[in-house]
Amino acid sequence: MRLFAAFPVPPAVRSGIVSAFSAARALAPRAKWVDSEGMHLTLHFFGEVPEDLVAGFDPVFADPGLQRPAMRAALGPAGFFPPSGPARVLWVGISQGREEMRAFWSRLTEKLQPLRVPGGPLAGWEPDRRGFSPHITVARPGAAALDRQWAGQAEVPAGEFLITECVLFQSLLGPGGARYVALKRIPFRGEAA
Repeated sequence: MRLFAAFPVPPAVRSGIVSAFSAARALAPRAKWVDSEGMHLTLHFFGEVPEDLVAGFDPVFADPGLQRPAMRAALGPAGFFPPSGPARVLWVGISQGREEMRAFWSRLTEKLQPLRVPGGPLAGWEPDRRGFSPHITVARPGAAALDRQWAGQAEVPAGEFLITECVLFQSLLGPGGARYVALKRIPFRGEAA
């Protein structure tokens, strides 16, 4: 099973991002545009995990040390990975809530370490050495290159939203693109701190 952990993004925020890039989508329909349902803030991509080992995530997703108040967030400007040369990812950043998200990422990474043992669900997995840079992927090149001007032309929606949980998702690849199924959740408490 292809698994990853992410913060889900509210539907209104996702539809605002789609609207912000509608002109770019019309100009480059052959790029790989992420559907609204596929927009989230990925914390860790775990890759293939044998189905019989998925229960090994239970202690992490039930750990009270990972529960926290909901996080206030706001979208930031759009950008590209890498910052120069041919663009491989068009993304929208986070301008508010970055430090809280990074702190949660660090705690989650620490709690996942025991799962990296031989025979464990994350044997062979390495956390991203670059750390966590909160962003929502909007597009990848696909059959068309990404135009760096899109980032400056898009009016990224303003306003705060809440991050209310961390979810372990299964990514199901298909001819129409990836579909995500929530397997486990860490719900955050009440209103934001």
